Amino acid sequence: MNIDLNISEFEEWLRSRGYDRMMGEQNFRAFLSLGFATLLFSNSNLLISFLLHILKVQGERERVRFEIAKKIKAISATKEKITIEI
Repeated sequence: MNIDLNISEFEEWLRSRGYDRMMGEQNFRAFLSLGFATLLFSNSNLLISFLLHILKVQGERERVRFEIAKKIKAISATKEKITIEI
């Protein structure tokens, strides 16, 4: 099973939680311009939270990360798109 996500979905998720207002529009745009690959490589907490939300996972963060990590076969990320193979 593949899950394909694009940066606009991430932006929408962040906006629905008020991160655009918290960061200010200029900083918000700068954050998004980094793209998925950079955010994944830098272990962005916001990106990880988004992915856990998409995967519909709840619970203790570290335990959940470990359980998901065992099921993931591959992750590929570009600036605009991320694909997770489970």
